[in-house]
Amino acid sequence: MKGRRILFQDPDPKTLRAAERALVATGAEVDVVQVGQALHGAGGMSRFAFARAARAVAAPSVLADIAALVRRIAEGGYDLVMLNFDPPVRADPRWNEVFDLLAARPPPCGVVLHATAASEDYLPLLAERPFVRNLIAKNAEPLDAEELIATASKLLRGDLFGLDKYLLWGVEPLRIAVRDSRAKLAHVGQVASFAERLGCPARTVALVESIADELITNAIYNAPRDAAGRPKYAGVPRRQSVVLDDGEAAELAFACDGHFLGIALVDPFGALTQDTIVAYLNRCLVRPEPLAASHASSGAGIGLYRIFQSLSKFVVNVDPGRRTEVIALIDLRLTMKRFRQAPKSFHIFVAESDRPGRRAEVALGL
Repeated sequence: MKGRRILFQDPDPKTLRAAERALVATGAEVDVVQVGQALHGAGGMSRFAFARAARAVAAPSVLADIAALVRRIAEGGYDLVMLNFDPPVRADPRWNEVFDLLAARPPPCGVVLHATAASEDYLPLLAERPFVRNLIAKNAEPLDAEELIATASKLLRGDLFGLDKYLLWGVEPLRIAVRDSRAKLAHVGQVASFAERLGCPARTVALVESIADELITNAIYNAPRDAAGRPKYAGVPRRQSVVLDDGEAAELAFACDGHFLGIALVDPFGALTQDTIVAYLNRCLVRPEPLAASHASSGAGIGLYRIFQSLSKFVVNVDPGRRTEVIALIDLRLTMKRFRQAPKSFHIFVAESDRPGRRAEVALGL
């Protein structure tokens, strides 16, 4: 986005090159930096506007230490800051200086972490540092360029909603209106049949069924609110049928681009909060509790956990009081063993409706 500035930090030169090539596609000016070691000798900071992307890539700016990174962030006027969160970052207390600065002076378009870390390693930070809402998982490749571009573009432009942002151009999702709990099994069957037609193995189809089931259940029982903003059906037993009014109906969408199978559900309430998502994922993954006890008190919480365990990338878009979109993406290129081992990307985007055109995130506390 023209006129915006991005700082991207990572110790790996391959990751820096891949990130810079991807991020210039947003039209923003991109600075890539390393901390502590030079890999290409002395070099100036690499700054590229989109129109100049074809020019030779300069060496990354090499900063002597974490204090230098703090100064760069403080003085750089960046709209978006993207930082590596691999060891030794998590174990080095000096990095708290970076996060303290970002908490005190958050960049207008936010902070994104990228890491090979397991979910259990980064979820506590998201609870402690609420300004961090986005983590891009690194797997076999340095970074998923498409996810990097989608994340940066959403944060810079504030255009948040849509499953299509995570799939190749031209893919048109199939859509189903969700309004009657008695139709849930049929809806789940439609998504499962779609996965079977793609040739997905039985275990992947089972993941798809689990995701669709939890998304639909949440949309019918947990998402709806009454005129005062109170949960409308959360106390209704799940075996009791519920039919949503026209203004309460949700939409289930699903599609595949050959790499990712995506399932999304949009409800018209916008009641899901960052606190709910992070707290319950921490509760289940970092400080595990018996499922029965969690289910009795968590409502949507245990459903979020089950969804999170069944996917590769987890995206939540919220326009508070207006709509919520939960997107689950499964990487079909991974074997089931690799899928179970691979880190998961995690994103929460929140629309600031009263300031259109600006980055669409505000602190939650609904």
